[in-house]
Amino acid sequence: MLLHGPHNPRDILATHILKQTGFYEQASYAIQGTPDVVQQHYGHFLPQDNAALAAKILNQIWKAA
Repeated sequence: MLLHGPHNPRDILATHILKQTGFYEQASYAIQGTPDVVQQHYGHFLPQDNAALAAKILNQIWKAA
């Protein structure tokens, strides 16, 4: 994998939008691709972030109880 290839801007943009929104569709609009392509190439960024979000929500619930 090249450090600076022709797809770097696309990779950065799709990854950032996917992490911010959690929606493959939003990232696909930004890079003019399809949600399937975004899921296939960038979907691995989502599970860790979803687990962190779930943990944050659970911590808020426990603090409130």
